[in-house]
Amino acid sequence: MAGSLFVGPQGAADRYRLVRSIGRGGEAVLYLAEIELSGGTEPVVVKVLDMRRTVPQQRFAQISAKWNEQAELLRFAHRVGVVGVREHFEGPPPHPAGRAEETSGRTLCLVMNHVDGLDLRDWREELTPHLEFPAERRAVLRVLEQLAEVLDWLHSGAATPSGRTVIHGDLSPGNVMVNADGQATLVDFGLSKLATEHQTAEPWLTPGFAAPEVYEGKRSPAADRYAFGALAYFLLSAQSPPGTAEELRDAFGALPRLGALPQERLDRLLTLFAPRPERRPHTLTEWVRLVALRTSGAAAASPSVPPPPPLPPATAPHRRTVREPLLAAAAVAAIALGGVGGYLLGGGGDGAGAGAGPAATVTETVTETVGEGGDDLGLGEIWDEGEGGEAPPVSPLVDLEPVEMPYGIMREPAHIDGTEYQDSLTFSSCVLEGPVSYNLGRSWTSLEFTAGLHDASVKESVRFTVRADGEPLVSETLTLGDADSYTLDVTDVLRLEIEALPESYCSDWVFAVGDPVLSR
Repeated sequence: MAGSLFVGPQGAADRYRLVRSIGRGGEAVLYLAEIELSGGTEPVVVKVLDMRRTVPQQRFAQISAKWNEQAELLRFAHRVGVVGVREHFEGPPPHPAGRAEETSGRTLCLVMNHVDGLDLRDWREELTPHLEFPAERRAVLRVLEQLAEVLDWLHSGAATPSGRTVIHGDLSPGNVMVNADGQATLVDFGLSKLATEHQTAEPWLTPGFAAPEVYEGKRSPAADRYAFGALAYFLLSAQSPPGTAEELRDAFGALPRLGALPQERLDRLLTLFAPRPERRPHTLTEWVRLVALRTSGAAAASPSVPPPPPLPPATAPHRRTVREPLLAAAAVAAIALGGVGGYLLGGGGDGAGAGAGPAATVTETVTETVGEGGDDLGLGEIWDEGEGGEAPPVSPLVDLEPVEMPYGIMREPAHIDGTEYQDSLTFSSCVLEGPVSYNLGRSWTSLEFTAGLHDASVKESVRFTVRADGEPLVSETLTLGDADSYTLDVTDVLRLEIEALPESYCSDWVFAVGDPVLSR
């Protein structure tokens, strides 16, 4: 270890051996370091801040106290997606082993857990420039979702017992790590950036990712959210973001995957890049869901040769079928004569036949589910064999342009009872503004889907209703863990409407309609 430098607190000045520099900014240097434990070494990351170079000497004690306080606050932020903090200290500057007393001056250090993986810039370089493959688009959206959730959590005050807001302060590709499992982690938090709003002595920043007010030394949750938008632009375009808010807003709005978005929805997305911080959205999670509505799907061309039918899963889900009485009776006869392996349920669902809507009989059978094939995020057309060997066309419902898509409803992957449904509609209770509706044009005969609460939901029940030209086809209450599958008769239906009703405002659930598919 000849030539190695060490840092540590007073009394243990050689605790950490600095292996190599892994990053440098205006305020500090990041080192990969080692600590000896039980006869071996463990990797850590040490951020060394030489305060003599950033502020006048007379302010050192004041800023050191502030740094200690803020580093302690950061230690409360213990969750997946936030780098763990081991300790912080004031001690001698980096020095050879055993020679701390020969150095002059003091420095501040923050010791963090080492996160194995790639920083976001290197991770993005491993993807195609235009995210040509569905798996790449899913991976990018997962990273954005993870970062949005953790930033909203930090900004909400939930990270600290006192409810104090935690600000990252320097969100950029170099300060996000992604491991082999696709988990994104925020690292290298700023030192003077853990209050609701703070003005630093000097505006350290990363050009392109810094909000306009950061150039004046002002940092707040809104500045973090602006930087998150710049990260989203970087991930979706593989380009560094422009340096001004106006240029970034225009560049983001020109992304090809947002080209077909209605202007009102696009304008809602672009508020994240507002020059004035008070005009930016207050949460990021819903913003990402709005992006996912358009970026998750790819424009899929119709195949020249229909793909083979999907193989059945090892254990197929039960499918609850809602049809006209005659069709239901025919299905029961087919089950009885053909040995399909289903059984008749007595009665109907919760209110399935209530009101003046079409009569409905509820059966439950074992059916096949659509397998993974083609573009998982933009399914295009799926074909299945009909009578006489013909291939009647079918289409994901979400490929239709909705007549109404209120705020709070998204097209995105969803997990229902442990199963992922790639092309789903999700309904967020806290921001729902009404049902989603589609024009079926009287050209489809059935709609199949799986319904249930998203596995990440907090509350455990939701009532959903599907209406055809104003009449209910099904209206039921589902609880967390339900994954009920439905086949609805939509013959001669013009307008289809799907609604999920919360028990109270912001009751913390996400309802999902998993992989809804129309057939003729």
